[in-house]
Amino acid sequence: MISKRIEEIINLLDRCNTLADIGCDHGYVAVEAIKRKIADKVFAVDINFQPLLKAIELSKKENVDDKIEFLLGNGFDPIEEDVDEAVIAGMGAENICSILSRAKDRISNTTLILQPMKDIELLRKWLFENGFDILNEKVIKDQNRFYVIIKSSYSEEKISFSDKDIYIGKHILNRTEEAYEFLLKMKEKMQKIMGMKKESFLDTSYEEKVLIMIEEELKKW
Repeated sequence: MISKRIEEIINLLDRCNTLADIGCDHGYVAVEAIKRKIADKVFAVDINFQPLLKAIELSKKENVDDKIEFLLGNGFDPIEEDVDEAVIAGMGAENICSILSRAKDRISNTTLILQPMKDIELLRKWLFENGFDILNEKVIKDQNRFYVIIKSSYSEEKISFSDKDIYIGKHILNRTEEAYEFLLKMKEKMQKIMGMKKESFLDTSYEEKVLIMIEEELKKW
């Protein structure tokens, strides 16, 4: 049985010919995309050999290995053709940004499903500054941990964005219970960091700015 996190990632995928599962780990997204007929072909890529072996085993068990190409390598590097969609999930935002930067010239027609484990604001900022719009953004809670999943694609038009779009995100527009809980958790985290910084006489302007934005959104709920 796949996790809620993986299920929500899959739910954001559109029907496509080719899908790249970057950092595929054990291959759950790749396998499910074929099983559910979301993609005709999947490129499953991982930088480590052992997870790739697990993904191959799973694909054979589910009898979909003939429609998945398993590649050892970093990001989009080992994929020789452009893809319609790409999933990059389960790694830090800095790593995701690095992968996207290297592949920037070849993903202008690729819809991206991104799920960073930390530093989500870095990813949002990179997307906006490099011409990628955020089409959808979901907060989900899986086994008592919050995850933010972003759906993004390149835009020919200049992207306008605010500090709120970077630090809070467009998930607030969905007004879900999980998004509300996530904002409360962010507020608690910012207050804790501010307290620690003040004790050490460190600058708290960043935390104060984010805290004001969080409180403004919570009042609208």
